[in-house]
Amino acid sequence: MSDHRKISDGGGLEATAARSGGLSASDGARDSAPGQDLRDALKASEAENERLRQQLARLHAQEPLLQALDTLAEAIVIYDSDGRLIACNENFRQLYGYSEQEARPGVHFSELGRIDVERGNVSIGKQFEDKDDYLQHKAQYRERLEGSFVVELKDGRWIRTTDRRTSDGGFASVQIDVTEIKALEQQMRHMALHDELTGLANRRLFAEQGGHVLATAQRNGAPCSLLYIDIDRFKAINDGHGHSTGDALLAAVAGRMRARLRASDLIARFGGDEFVVLLPSTGKSRAGLVAQTLIEVLSEPFLIGEVRLPVSASIGIAEFPDTAQDLEGLLSRADEGLYRAKKEGRNRWRESASD
Repeated sequence: MSDHRKISDGGGLEATAARSGGLSASDGARDSAPGQDLRDALKASEAENERLRQQLARLHAQEPLLQALDTLAEAIVIYDSDGRLIACNENFRQLYGYSEQEARPGVHFSELGRIDVERGNVSIGKQFEDKDDYLQHKAQYRERLEGSFVVELKDGRWIRTTDRRTSDGGFASVQIDVTEIKALEQQMRHMALHDELTGLANRRLFAEQGGHVLATAQRNGAPCSLLYIDIDRFKAINDGHGHSTGDALLAAVAGRMRARLRASDLIARFGGDEFVVLLPSTGKSRAGLVAQTLIEVLSEPFLIGEVRLPVSASIGIAEFPDTAQDLEGLLSRADEGLYRAKKEGRNRWRESASD
């Protein structure tokens, strides 16, 4: 009985052990998923640590570059092939007022552009239609990477951006203050398009702006009138009182006429004692009134130094589009009217004989 129980007990124990072993195998299968998750998490953590180590190594490698960039007077920024910032110097951040967080590695240049327009860093109205137009032009420039991109900042400075491709497909951007150069360019343009003595438009600028005025009038179906003005007997004044007095008189004449004309009216000196005025949205009847007003204004004596000079003017008038259909035609017909005014005794206005 005892042996049988042992055998039975042994068999029972073995069976129990077998059954227990079967349960352990099943439980091990259930426990394998959490174990795998732990191993995956460890691998992911190691990969992240490796990425951070590599990033830190790159930052250490860039340290000499950043130090070198900060020694340069120019604002410099380097972007990768996706347009994301790699490095920039302090001058770049100061130029636009970026914080280190805003001009951080990884930020896209379009985000910096968005900051510019939101803060009003860039003067939009003078060069671009609106903020979107500015951002579009800058994006197009950075697609081509040709030439330069010049903008005016809100404080009046002009900045020229020059981007060039790098060997890894990114690009380096150098931004220089060209305010003095821009001012010199504007001064030279003004000198090329304006009369030095009177400051009025010269023939070149009159032709340029006058063409725009007539084109606008034609689109709107509106008239324009042209006045051709000549100072009567100016040669006698110039010869009798000297060229310096004559020049001063011409400048004073220009000032009086400009003071009586609208801001939209285009006035130019054509040389010598000849002036031309283009009156937008003005028909013959009103042009005659303007011409008579100028004659009366100029008839008041001018005091040049200690010399009191009586002056009169003759004016010819032509109308667009009835008299002529282009600027040259208007000038020609107004000149005919001027000839009539002088022939009839000066100090008056006339249209051409055929009008």
